[in-house]
Parts: sequence; C-alpha cells; structure tokens
Amino acid sequence: MNTFSTWLAGIMLVIFTTMVGMATQWPEGARMMPLVVGIPGIVCCLIQLALDAARVYDGPFFRHFQTAPKAGKPADDVVEELPEFGTHTVKQELRMWGYFLAFIAGLLSFGYYVSIPVMLVTFLRHEAKASWRMALLLGLGATTMIYLLFGLTLRIQLYPGYLSSMILRGVGL
Repeated sequence: MNTFSTWLAGIMLVIFTTMVGMATQWPEGARMMPLVVGIPGIVCCLIQLALDAARVYDGPFFRHFQTAPKAGKPADDVVEELPEFGTHTVKQELRMWGYFLAFIAGLLSFGYYVSIPVMLVTFLRHEAKASWRMALLLGLGATTMIYLLFGLTLRIQLYPGYLSSMILRGVGL
C-alpha cells in the first residue's frame, strides 16, 4: 500500500479537507468555489484510498472479486512490452507539448471561445483520427457547453484574447 498513488491520495485528502474546513468559515459568496472543488475531491480521494486498501487486503471478500486472467495467448507467448516512456515516445511527447503550447498561445491571442473549438477539432481530427463531422460537432458542443456554463449560468466573462479584442475594436464592435 506504500505506493505513489496512495501517498498522493492521502496528501490530496489533507489538502482538500483543509480547504473545505477553511471555506466553511468564509462569507457565503466566497466559500462556493472551494466547496464545489473540495467536496468532490474529498470523495475521490476516499475512493482511491479504499481501492488501495482493498488491493492490499487479501480477505475472502476481496478474493471473490479478483479479476480473471486474460483470455488469449498463453503466458509463454507473451511479448515483452516496451516501457511506458523512453526513446520510442519522444515524438509523441513533443507533439503533445506542441499542442499544449499552441493551445496556450491560442488562448492568449484569440481567447477561449475561438481557441477551444479550433484546438479540439484539430486534436480530434489529427490525433484521434475522428471524422470531420464528429470533430466539428464535438468542438461546437464543447464551446456551447462552456458558453452556457460560464457565460450564462455563472456569468463569468472568459478571457477574450489579445488579438480578438484588437480586431473587434478595429472593426468597431
């Protein structure tokens, strides 16, 4: 049970519990966001700790729910898997960093409502090999959800972007 995920879940549980405890002392308007983030975080950490404890405990109840061995090739024919990270993943990692940095540059330049659909459609089309129709529908759906959640429901104005603001001012809007 002394794994990284167990320690991380324990540390995060302490952080979330402290955050929620402090937020209960704040005024009504200021405590909403820490509670909205903290309470589900506490629940998720408790679930993770319970799963880690169940993995360590080898009682009859948990033996009943052990996973079945994989069907398919016998263990003799198992091909050794490559490590999760290494020289074989450098191109993929650099490509993901490129997407991340392009997304940040898009957010700063054009704001959320322009960069989110562009980056989502680009990623889905090129990396996930989704069809144009699916990528465009998901990009439009995600942008609509973000607008409905932040723009209409929470009345939070998302960053419009530096270049978008200049362009809109330039055309008189």
